[in-house]
Amino acid sequence: MTVGYLDTAEKWGWRAVMPALIAGGNAAGILLFTLFITRILNAVMGHRGQPWDWRTGGFWWMGYFGLQVLGGLWSDDMAAWSLSLEVKSALWFFPLVMAIPGRHVAKDFWWSVGWSMVVYLAWRLGRAGWQTAFIGGVDAWHYDGFSGDVHPTYLALHATVALLGLGQSWGAGLRRPSVWMLGLLLAVSIGLSGSKAGILAAAMVVMLRMVLQLPLVRKDGLFPGGGQGVLWWGTTLAILLTTGVGVSQSRFAEMGTAAAVVMEEAAPVKSSSAGRIVVWRTSAEILLAHPFGVGTGDVVPELVQRYERDGHGYAADRQLNPHNQWLQAGVAFGWPGVVVVSMAFLSIVLAAWRRRQGLLLLCTFLVMAHAGVESVLEVQRGVVFALWMLMALSPSRSR
Repeated sequence: MTVGYLDTAEKWGWRAVMPALIAGGNAAGILLFTLFITRILNAVMGHRGQPWDWRTGGFWWMGYFGLQVLGGLWSDDMAAWSLSLEVKSALWFFPLVMAIPGRHVAKDFWWSVGWSMVVYLAWRLGRAGWQTAFIGGVDAWHYDGFSGDVHPTYLALHATVALLGLGQSWGAGLRRPSVWMLGLLLAVSIGLSGSKAGILAAAMVVMLRMVLQLPLVRKDGLFPGGGQGVLWWGTTLAILLTTGVGVSQSRFAEMGTAAAVVMEEAAPVKSSSAGRIVVWRTSAEILLAHPFGVGTGDVVPELVQRYERDGHGYAADRQLNPHNQWLQAGVAFGWPGVVVVSMAFLSIVLAAWRRRQGLLLLCTFLVMAHAGVESVLEVQRGVVFALWMLMALSPSRSR
């Protein structure tokens, strides 16, 4: 009887992770600590004698956390090093917790992300409509005005994952009109997020999903083909792009300033797109100068010093990090960091392809796409969500 209660408690604990992430870091931290204790008790009382179930890629992520620890040996800013270890503890937490014998949490992951995002986005849409009707103005429909406390890039990431699993991994029992309605809600919300990276990454994986539905494409069981699937994903892609470009046209226009900086280093930097070119160049410069990095805590100080040296006030004033997870790892730990992050992603991609786990493959591609333009493992909403998803969906190494 006690084991049954523990399993139920663990089930609803995992399903509460997404609401806790939306609520904020403290709520997520308390919940995950409680889940850790619950899973240990469940393993001792109900799964004693069963082998540990390490997931593909888990050792690489734990190795990357090990680099975070070792990076303190050559860091000057020990306070930043300590904070980094706290924020990125998900790198060891999820591989370890998922390996403990017990409940398989993939279904709980999809349930939590799918329904949490539907509720949150329906509220944001309703709130934006109410403000427009009774207060006036359209700020609630634009960028962070729509996203609320969740950063637009991570909101788009979460919503895209929910969209990919809709009707297959969650919401499977719903009637077709309900699935179409929820798909419309998610696609429109991704566009309204205003995140260029989020919209483009979502468009990439939705387009890939649509291509894999084509009857003439050999999928080998990766995804079932069919005309209805092509229609569904094609419509979703059209809605997503129409909403994104229509609402965030000015933000996409900023990408022209990035092209100017690529062509001419002296071009003024006045947008996030142009700022990324600057930080990527500076980060690459540091990586080449420091093959073993500058240490966990000294990434931003080292970058800011060089921004100021080169007169990049936009980047210096905002103390921008590398905005690329591979460059982030490279600046902090040099080439070993780049290799470890690459192997962590590659091991999951290869395992997903070999085992024909299409959703895991697309979700990994989605995280990698965001990692190309954001340091997704440097903030709690990014690293907790990414490691939770990848470890929950990844296959066991022992099977």
